[in-house]
Parts: sequence; structure tokens; C-alpha cells
Amino acid sequence: MLFGQRGSIHTIVLVLVVIVGFGIALGWPQYKKYQTLQTAQQALELGKALAFAESSYKMRYGKYTPDFAKLDMQLPCPVERGGDKIEMVCQQYVYRLEEGKILRVAHKGLPKWFDLNIEEGSVDCSHEDGSIAGSHICSRVDLADKVEK
Repeated sequence: MLFGQRGSIHTIVLVLVVIVGFGIALGWPQYKKYQTLQTAQQALELGKALAFAESSYKMRYGKYTPDFAKLDMQLPCPVERGGDKIEMVCQQYVYRLEEGKILRVAHKGLPKWFDLNIEEGSVDCSHEDGSIAGSHICSRVDLADKVEK
């Protein structure tokens, strides 16, 4: 009887489309948050690997190098040199050595970054005041307190 009525198939399809649409509308932001957190965790892991390579470089040559291409590791992103800056630029993050011992991992679009103090072996996740995205990422990313030395 339900299928015998005129337009009932169209109504059922419309209801299914609306339900699927609401599911996607509610799930998409959660998926993007998860994706952002995964990318941040991967960026932090690469930062830790760079910090370890920098420590090894300092033991060999007596100082850290801002040129990541000189480190004994395969880099997943290109190193760009411009003026006084040498940076490894990835799709969403930029890596650079600051103040001679701080490895900064900065997000390109969000006001958020990781500072890895190579000498102290500490990691700090920072964000601008009032940045909801930055505070969300910093509260959820596993900083694992120390950088491996």
C-alpha cells in the first residue's frame, strides 16, 4: 500500500536524502577536526625527528644547522632558502631553526605552532590568545613532554 500511492517513492527518497544530508553536515566538522589533529601529530613527530638529527649534528660539528638538508635524514618536504631564512616548507607546516636552539614548527593557516627546545628536550605547543583552533589542537596533541635526545 505504501508503494502504491502516488509520489510515495519520491517522498521516501527525499527523506533518505535529508537524513544523509544531516549526517554529513554533522559529521564533516568532526572529520575535519580529526584530520587537523592527525596532521598536527605528524608535524610534531617530524619535528621531534628533526630535533634528534640536530642534536646528532651538534655532537659532530659543534653547532646546530638551520639548513635541514645538511642533516643525516631524508626530508619529506623541500628546503627553501630566501634571504636570511632557511625553512623546510611542507603542505601545512613550516619548519625552521630559531634562536639557534629552538625548532619552530608553525602551521601555515592557523595561529598555532610547536616549539621544540633542542637543548632542554622540551616541547611547547603555543597559539595566539583567543584562537579556538589553536587551543583545541594544543589540548589534544600528545606532546610526550620530552624530545628524544
